Amino acid sequence: MSQTLHEADYYEILDEDNQVIQCKLCPIECTLLREETGKCLARKNIDGKLYSLTYGATDMKIDMIEKQHVYHFLPNSRAQTFSTYNCNLDCDYCTMPDKAFSDPEKYMGKKLAPDQVAMFGMASGSKVICFGEAEPLISFEWFRDSAKLAKDRGLKILLRTNGYFNKEPVEEILEYVDAVTIDIKSISDKGYESNCRRGNFGQIKSIIKLIHEKEKLLELNLVIHEKLGNGVEEARKLADWIKTELSPSVPLHLARLLPAHRLKELSPTSIVLLEESFKAAKDAGLHFVYLDNVPDHDSNNTYCPNCNELLIKRSSTVTELRRISLTGNCNKCETQLNIIFK
Repeated sequence: MSQTLHEADYYEILDEDNQVIQCKLCPIECTLLREETGKCLARKNIDGKLYSLTYGATDMKIDMIEKQHVYHFLPNSRAQTFSTYNCNLDCDYCTMPDKAFSDPEKYMGKKLAPDQVAMFGMASGSKVICFGEAEPLISFEWFRDSAKLAKDRGLKILLRTNGYFNKEPVEEILEYVDAVTIDIKSISDKGYESNCRRGNFGQIKSIIKLIHEKEKLLELNLVIHEKLGNGVEEARKLADWIKTELSPSVPLHLARLLPAHRLKELSPTSIVLLEESFKAAKDAGLHFVYLDNVPDHDSNNTYCPNCNELLIKRSSTVTELRRISLTGNCNKCETQLNIIFK
């Protein structure tokens, strides 16, 4: 079996004689006996070595980049998206549990080699390749190899992740990434434990700060719903942290929870709660706050934080660039904006 699989990086041999190893990709750091699989189900101890079971396992589609809840990176661009399998969290409201909790050893789909990823990206006519859905960093080695080849061929790389990974692999992957959007589940460790079974917001904040320090385009996303303990006060606290520790120009998306997985019986987040959370984040001093999963709401639009001119208008089907230059300036007052066009 090991002859057909890809040996993983970031693991340590704890006991060579008994073939005990420890994965070092994410903070869970699963200790694995021989033939055991990690909590992500995607990395397995085979004869004392760690193997990735999801190397190359992906589905692909072409969509507008805004569908990835990214508004400040190449707006109104087509993105070749590669959706991966498996995740290191176990969120109650997961929108794709069939992928997040799959058994890779029963995977029957096609697998793409990194050079095929780059080829499809170029053939699509897209400027950017997006790796997202489930958790792409679980397929770390494939993502890194694919992103490197795609970058070498002139494509931009967008990563959509939960951010719950160790510093060293994230530092390596950032060499090949242009923009990152992070789906924050809670602003407390308790919230991660109750909503996702595992996770540590302190660790995720350190990864967010690392990405910002590396000067990658960064957008953050927080799902709002009373059931999750994410409401007005949490939006305000997160906005305060972003303004203080990062920059007021880092976009924050506040997403409407849509019923899914273990929370199928819940009602979607009320518009009132979303709008109150939006106001709290804006009042905290963030320049760019958006409401996601609320089509055609005014909060989908981008306004100049200096003169309030409408710069980018977004509907459920169209993104219109209004008074904004391709160098990322407001055409009315010349304010430099945190938006990348090329």
